[in-house]
Amino acid sequence: MLTENGLEVDVEAVHDLLRRADVLAIGFPLFPERLLIDTRTSGDEGPLVAIVEPVATVQERYLWLGKHRGNFGAPEAFSFFTWPHTVRGMRERDILAPLRSRLADVSNDGGEMLDQALERLAGLEQNAIRDAIKGSQAWRAVWEKSAAA
Repeated sequence: MLTENGLEVDVEAVHDLLRRADVLAIGFPLFPERLLIDTRTSGDEGPLVAIVEPVATVQERYLWLGKHRGNFGAPEAFSFFTWPHTVRGMRERDILAPLRSRLADVSNDGGEMLDQALERLAGLEQNAIRDAIKGSQAWRAVWEKSAAA
């Protein structure tokens, strides 16, 4: 099942962002976790590809980065966007190719780290779809009786 819902994405603008952002977070419509990529490296540390919980403000994300990537200081370019389609569609269209290339240039396992994160995100998405179909706390079914009824 794909939620490729007709929203047009300017893929070239996304690719431009992927080529220049120091730190990038990507949100998805079916689950709260974010894909966070920090492309900065040093002699001791490689890039970071992580699945993280959402935060309420960019300042909170900067605090998170300070805690987990404090050696780098504040990023010069931090970007966030919500991918309006499925993780599966993103993978099939290889939307993150420019980012994968950047990560591979700075780390032997950078591209693999991204692929593993996308695999995990695809699992989160499948779980969200399953929960939506079955009904759960996050995905209340319209036919459920309320506790007051």
